[in-house]
Amino acid sequence: MDETVGSMSSRRLTDESVFTELSNKGFCFLPSYLPSEQVKTLVAAARRLHPPWSDLPPEQLPPSGTLPNPNAFPSKSAGFPFEEPCLNHAVVDPDTISLAKRWLGTEQIRMRGSGCSVRYPGFVDSTGRHVDGFSLLPIKSANRNHNHLKFWYYLSDVESEMAPTSFWPTQWDEDGPHVVGDEQKITGSAGSLVVFSILTYHSRNNFTQTNGERYVLTVRWGRHDHPWEGQSEYVMSGNNPAFSDFVGNLAPNTRELFHFPPIGHPYYTEKTLRDLETKYPGWDANDKYRVAIAANGNTQL
Repeated sequence: MDETVGSMSSRRLTDESVFTELSNKGFCFLPSYLPSEQVKTLVAAARRLHPPWSDLPPEQLPPSGTLPNPNAFPSKSAGFPFEEPCLNHAVVDPDTISLAKRWLGTEQIRMRGSGCSVRYPGFVDSTGRHVDGFSLLPIKSANRNHNHLKFWYYLSDVESEMAPTSFWPTQWDEDGPHVVGDEQKITGSAGSLVVFSILTYHSRNNFTQTNGERYVLTVRWGRHDHPWEGQSEYVMSGNNPAFSDFVGNLAPNTRELFHFPPIGHPYYTEKTLRDLETKYPGWDANDKYRVAIAANGNTQL
């Protein structure tokens, strides 16, 4: 099921319908969202960062008739801060920040990552449907305030054979995020915007067209008081078995040095402790977290 593209979106990020759609399915698509003059400026900047397909020297092209390994060339990305000032300013759009604050339930938010990427013909990915997570804490027990809100601007026209991203309507309950609807492959014109939670199910698609390129500018916002969430390779270490063993055997006050919340933090409940003990065996071997939970009466997430 593809989203269709029409005239410039009549909805803005501050509209109630956008927040409602995010709450109902975890993502919202706004076709042709950016003003045309801003689109021209941003597209030109993206093409200076990453050359279009037609400008690539022959030695950089993948071999004819073969596909590269997942996430290898032909996919490139530049991270924030960008050499192009207009891209830096685009990520701090006031409406973007306003929606992120409302979604995350706090005025105190922080940028968790931003990038400008391109994909060329031959891009292939085998990751499949997934959620990102980006947290040291288990996402199974995550609620809406324990994740990031991501804004994804198309800086080129993206058709169905040009590696569009697919999204699945996603809801959250005590068992974590789960799919509640059919796949929606998001195609759109340059300037279109997708807003989604990183706990929304999505997947990459292959670039099967034989020419062209797909440019995307992204930014993610998270809560200031959740330092255990982010985009860095360190935060992703939560999925590393050696790191899990290391953290599970640390003293609680030592864990704080690695961005885990302290004993007594509202995050900790009987349920989240069970999840933590699965992810980090030995987490509460001395029952210090459970004693604090009992003292605070914080038994429910």
